[in-house]
Amino acid sequence: MSREEYIDEPEFSEAVNDEQFERPRSSKADTLRARRQVEALLEERRLRRTIEDDWYNEFGDEEEEEE
Repeated sequence: MSREEYIDEPEFSEAVNDEQFERPRSSKADTLRARRQVEALLEERRLRRTIEDDWYNEFGDEEEEEE
């Protein structure tokens, strides 16, 4: 693909230096929503690990004894 073909594409954009790039500001509501979602995922993972650990402590030892 030649350079001219890239320039004709509508998605082509010039390179931007980091100093010139500005991230769009997220609203406080978006930030709070994202934070709550991450906290919920972490809590879910923590609970899943706790359940797995409890299950292994209760039933894991029996499997080793049967061997």
